[in-house]
Amino acid sequence: MIYLDNAATANPKAPGVGEAMAQSLGTYNGNPGHGGHRLAVRTTLAVYAARAALAHLLGVADPSRLCFTSGATAALNQAIAGSLPGPGHVICSTWEHNAVLRPLWDWQRRTGGRVTVLPAAGEAPLSPDDVLAAIRPDTILIVLTAASNVTGAICPVVEVGEIARTRGIRFLVDGAQTAGHIPLHLDTLPIDLWACPGHKGLLGPQGVGLLYVRRGTELQPLLLGGAGFDSERQEPPEETPERFEAGTLNTPGILGLGAAAEHLLTTGIEATRAREVELQAAIQEGLRRIRGVRLYTASDPGAGVGVVSFTIDGWNAAAAAESLDRDFDICARAGLHCAPLAHRALGTLPDGTVRFSAGPATTDAEIAAAVEAVSHLAAHPDTAGLRQATSRA
Repeated sequence: MIYLDNAATANPKAPGVGEAMAQSLGTYNGNPGHGGHRLAVRTTLAVYAARAALAHLLGVADPSRLCFTSGATAALNQAIAGSLPGPGHVICSTWEHNAVLRPLWDWQRRTGGRVTVLPAAGEAPLSPDDVLAAIRPDTILIVLTAASNVTGAICPVVEVGEIARTRGIRFLVDGAQTAGHIPLHLDTLPIDLWACPGHKGLLGPQGVGLLYVRRGTELQPLLLGGAGFDSERQEPPEETPERFEAGTLNTPGILGLGAAAEHLLTTGIEATRAREVELQAAIQEGLRRIRGVRLYTASDPGAGVGVVSFTIDGWNAAAAAESLDRDFDICARAGLHCAPLAHRALGTLPDGTVRFSAGPATTDAEIAAAVEAVSHLAAHPDTAGLRQATSRA
């Protein structure tokens, strides 16, 4: 099997992830932060070690600023809901995932607030000048993906963050497609909140993610419950990470993610990035030679993450992905990738695109085989499939 759906979830996971998760169900099977007996303490220390490894990897001096969530979607919902207690004005981009768009649209319906979605110029990333022009006196939040999960284009997070900071506007970044792919030093970036999953570029398990909360950022918790201390208080804790980690943590997931972080600290994200650019260039070069294939991706592999979206003349995207899976043993993603506005801007509605996303374990031979499979599909249009197939979200 050739796996080219790493932008959805990494496969395989980092070495040691499975072992750490299994160990957590035995050696560390206490409730972290909720008890004083030796097993609870041992588990608490193991969770702290995982948090510290992730902080080191992501350039965060104080590990307590990293809060564990169930994934990027939960982290983004927490950041958005906790930042928007009432009406106001929010700016986001065409490239956002539904994990950003749906919470914002829900907030707009409930409060009468306004969301400005900055349009895209073809496949190009957002312009900081457009952000500056969109700011109003009541703008309270700017949300921007660090990289598109459709085109892979890296967005100007630093430039937008500097604009937000000089105007006292909160800035939230969706780092789902950059964590583990690009070296990060979150403490040095002009951002207030940053969310990511553990199961994509960080090579950890599903069901765990991170929310970075810069010191001094006031944020209302989305979930309220036990924190393991000050139980007599009616209010949630003021301290991070406990303020945003109500209830029992996903210890197996956290320890698995900690093992993945240790692996990436050893191998180096810089090396991962260099390999990703090589694979990106090979995919693009191969697909561009095929008549009838249209690419929707950053033309410079160094200007994007490892995502290549494309269409094939004569094929519905979902039908093409089905054939790749069934006939060539290639796992790819097809459809709208939970980013409908991006596809509207690209002109790929309603079918979307086929998406290849390589990972650290992807080989040159696998890329060559995938390109050859697409070449075969392009030479054999599927007219019946165009009528029958339906796109997957």
